Amino acid sequence: MSVRVRVAPSPTGDPHVGTAYIAMLNYCMARRHGGSFVLRIEDTDRSRCSPGSQQAILESLAWLGLDPDEGPAQGGEHGPYTQSERKDAGIYDREIARLLDAGHAYRCFCSPERLAGVRAAQEAAGERTMYDRHCRELAPAEAERRAAAGEAHVVRMKAPLSGECSFTDRLRRQPIVQPWAEVDDQVLIKTDGWPTYHFAAVVDDHHMGITHVIRAEEWIKSVPKHLWLYEHLGWEPPELIHVGLLRNADRSKISKRKNPTDLLWYRKHGYLPGALVNFLALIGHSHPDGREIFGLDELVRVFDLDRLSVGGPVFDRQKLRHVQGQWFRSQSDAEMSAAIHRDIDARLAELLPLLRERMTFGGDFTFLADFFFASEVAPTAADLMPKKWDAGQTRAALDGLAARLRKKLKKDRAFVWDAECIEAAVRDFAAEKNYKPKDFFMTVRVALSGRRTSPPLFDTMAVLGQQATLERLGAAVLKLRDA
Repeated sequence: MSVRVRVAPSPTGDPHVGTAYIAMLNYCMARRHGGSFVLRIEDTDRSRCSPGSQQAILESLAWLGLDPDEGPAQGGEHGPYTQSERKDAGIYDREIARLLDAGHAYRCFCSPERLAGVRAAQEAAGERTMYDRHCRELAPAEAERRAAAGEAHVVRMKAPLSGECSFTDRLRRQPIVQPWAEVDDQVLIKTDGWPTYHFAAVVDDHHMGITHVIRAEEWIKSVPKHLWLYEHLGWEPPELIHVGLLRNADRSKISKRKNPTDLLWYRKHGYLPGALVNFLALIGHSHPDGREIFGLDELVRVFDLDRLSVGGPVFDRQKLRHVQGQWFRSQSDAEMSAAIHRDIDARLAELLPLLRERMTFGGDFTFLADFFFASEVAPTAADLMPKKWDAGQTRAALDGLAARLRKKLKKDRAFVWDAECIEAAVRDFAAEKNYKPKDFFMTVRVALSGRRTSPPLFDTMAVLGQQATLERLGAAVLKLRDA
């Protein structure tokens, strides 16, 4: 049996480092065993998917050298490789019809209001929140009549009401057991006719001949639903391998609040693709000889499923910087020179308008822009404090601003990270706290740039980006705690 593996990202935002991690493992599995690596775009969430996001996924995987053998760009015998196109081809309609005809699935006509009421009652009673199976015993002929009349409905699986599901994961010694009573009657087809992730993923993995599913451990809880689908569609399931989720240093799930998660952020900030892949390999697989610096070809040579980490690999940016340094300094003079030009050129267009009025010579750019490229700045506590402010007041001001910006990013859909929105948010915060703009803006400027004079503050914040801005505000708060 030829090995066939896949990575199946959803184009709902910036390409994620977690996608790169899973793609790397699947790529290595395919190359190690002479198999095929498939890229499938799972775009069933129509309200959140975008062509731009899909293109960014393709670009980021190409940048890392994780080129699929089959996919939207490459084509292949098992296409289409985008779920929207597979829906148009009727693939999911045919399979859901089989489940409905066999009585393994049913149409549910419950309104969103009724479902919300059921959930609220369950929560109030301290019960598990799940569908109460109100439509489960509806006569198929009646359900067909209502559906044909255009009544809104979903299609659900008929999960077993008793017993348990037991399955084996390649990386875990003990079988995983889940009572069927804890498994909901999962929606398979939504009211708009689109398949849910669970249904589409199983159908596509079978039709594409996937032999091994290597994915993050967050999907373990969904395995019973998937195995049920394989059984009732009459298919053999692939081997399951669930690896640990990428974690922040505090063991929380990696998030952009604590680490940049956008793959293209790393490209923009000068990371070498080989260094990033090397780092991801170190935290998730390791080299059997204990080697720290190695390339993708070497990882393929030593790749072993049983060496994969289930302990939640820690995405430590200090470690990544160390690996990046090793890779960068190992380049030839010509390669290093090209990298220097590439990294500066990549940001020149956005930085030059901010700096041109302060420049006399071309070389001035290097010191005027240095804090944009630095991983951190180191202002003194004295520089951070405006006249007549003490450390406590300054610390509270910066900490409060960081909290306000995080809240805006999380809850205000109209807030985007650009100079106009940032200025409005910062000025509103200063007015609420009765801070003099001159004093408050100065301490923010020093926290972000490490200096009392810099390009316009709000443009600086926009170009620095939300990640660096919040990190530097946090670092200044810590500095002032010791003052």
